[in-house]
Amino acid sequence: MDEEMKKSDLPAVVAIAVNRNGEMVVYEFGKATWTEDAEVTSDHIFRIFSMTKLITSIAALQLVEKGMIGLDDDLSALMPEMTEIPILANGKLEAPANKITLRHLLTHTSGFGYSGFTVSDESYDKENWDYEDAPRHFESGTKFLYGSSTDWAGKVVEKLSGMDLEAYFRSYITGPLKMDRTFFNVPDSLQSYIVSYGSRGEDGKDELKELPNRIPTEKQTTLSGGGGLFSTPSDYTKLLHCLLNKGKYEGGRILGKETMDKMIQNQVGDISLDPKDRLYNPGWCCNFNGLMSENSKWGLAFMIDNNPKPYGREAGTVLWGGLFNTYFYIDFKSGIAASMYSQHVPFNDFQTTSLFERFSEIIYLKE
Repeated sequence: MDEEMKKSDLPAVVAIAVNRNGEMVVYEFGKATWTEDAEVTSDHIFRIFSMTKLITSIAALQLVEKGMIGLDDDLSALMPEMTEIPILANGKLEAPANKITLRHLLTHTSGFGYSGFTVSDESYDKENWDYEDAPRHFESGTKFLYGSSTDWAGKVVEKLSGMDLEAYFRSYITGPLKMDRTFFNVPDSLQSYIVSYGSRGEDGKDELKELPNRIPTEKQTTLSGGGGLFSTPSDYTKLLHCLLNKGKYEGGRILGKETMDKMIQNQVGDISLDPKDRLYNPGWCCNFNGLMSENSKWGLAFMIDNNPKPYGREAGTVLWGGLFNTYFYIDFKSGIAASMYSQHVPFNDFQTTSLFERFSEIIYLKE
């Protein structure tokens, strides 16, 4: 790994692999704050952005297990502020015909995108727009579009539970798993552990430069279930280890085995995730080429990779990542979960993904 790092310009990375027994391989390299001397560790705090989606999805599925909502319930009575948002088709706004369900939100088949990232900056009357999100792009259940669906799933959790996501996660997921450095708003006592983050510029090809506000200057008040969390590699590995063991941890369960089995099954049917010709912003997100393929599918929280890797990672591995180049996968067949953390845009940067591939090759080596 040190040899691979010499080929890159990344200031710091952390990678962790864990098996079902909790045995770990940890790789740490570089400086936590790029201009200072302290070495980065797996206990430093990273912006994990869309790796938040996994935790929000688990929260929603916990409510399904409690009978508070069904995966295929019509959400129009509970969430009219979402379901009444029009569809923008061929330059015209249209009232939706299909219901939106929790399954649509968890599989990114609701029609919501990320304006300027996965869909173009749409032409509609923004000044007189009275909705909480941009227009949808198709009838729910008909196509895949990565976007704000999981943010809406987070709002469903908050409305049904009567708790904000920070409190819900601490009560039912991150607290029980002892993920004690995972927060939307990092406590003052832990803010010194937040690592530097950076950018390669508007075209994604410039020299990597550190961004300001390493420590946030404002508190998050609207909690994004799609991308608002800070966490550590150690904390997130506790979650991955729990899922690798089908929702079980020492002391209890965060999800039942039956729910876990559903999570890792294809939930989009014949809908295509093929990244070819999909729009993305080259300086930010979301170029999925090399991560997704025409064979990829989506479960209830993550992508399902149906292409095995030459080094041994099995077909059916589930995975996802976060905007600033953090990634994870869970290979249930091999009994291995792994994650990689750097901190810069654009997403799907080759330097980080190739390091993760090399790390994976090493941990899958058979004696």
